[in-house]
Amino acid sequence: MKRLLLIAALCACTTALFAQKRVQIGSTELMFQSPLKVSVVPDKNIDCPSNHSSETFFGFGLAVNDKHEEYMPISYGNSYEIQVGWRDVYRKGKSPMAVGSYMNLSFYSYKLDKAYLNNPLVVNDLGTIRKEYYRTSNLCAGIFARLYLSKNLFIDFGPYGEYAYNRKYKVFTTLLGEDEESKIKYRDGSRFNPFNAGIQCLAGFDDFAVYAKYRLTNAFNPDKIDMEITRLNIGVQIEL
Repeated sequence: MKRLLLIAALCACTTALFAQKRVQIGSTELMFQSPLKVSVVPDKNIDCPSNHSSETFFGFGLAVNDKHEEYMPISYGNSYEIQVGWRDVYRKGKSPMAVGSYMNLSFYSYKLDKAYLNNPLVVNDLGTIRKEYYRTSNLCAGIFARLYLSKNLFIDFGPYGEYAYNRKYKVFTTLLGEDEESKIKYRDGSRFNPFNAGIQCLAGFDDFAVYAKYRLTNAFNPDKIDMEITRLNIGVQIEL
């Protein structure tokens, strides 16, 4: 009986001595066996594929008064921006950082508040001015860096440039000697700058975002018009 117990114990020790053991540490797997040997199993999931996403968006913003003395008086509640565009985002795996670019068509409308009394855009006798606007249609492009704060929460920041392919000063006036209101449009290329640039910051969650745009360049030619329209717009964007 003692001899049988001794043989069973020797078999158990021999089995344990030559047994293998696998240990997982992070993405690395270690395999132990006797005689002592350590094998490192390569991780097949080391490569992180790049993620690319494209989206279209619609945006609406309002001009914001930061009370700068150079700005031409405007009606801020009636001065707005409309934009429609598309955006591409490139992200490496699950990295918290990403980069992207976008292009959009935009329309700016600034309702001026008796700007003709301070610094008239057009030096003509227009009679009695009822309403006046400065409006542009634009093609805009920009790049940005994106920081993911969580799976769905992110912040974008980067520069943009835009070309105003249609620029006009629009006046609703009652001409001298007439009773009906007339609409007059002025497109003076020497007064209105076609190219502008600025920076944009955007904070988004899923398909909704809030943005702020600050124009760094002059909308008007300072040699022709001393004052400027406000540079800051704040609005919202919705992914379509």
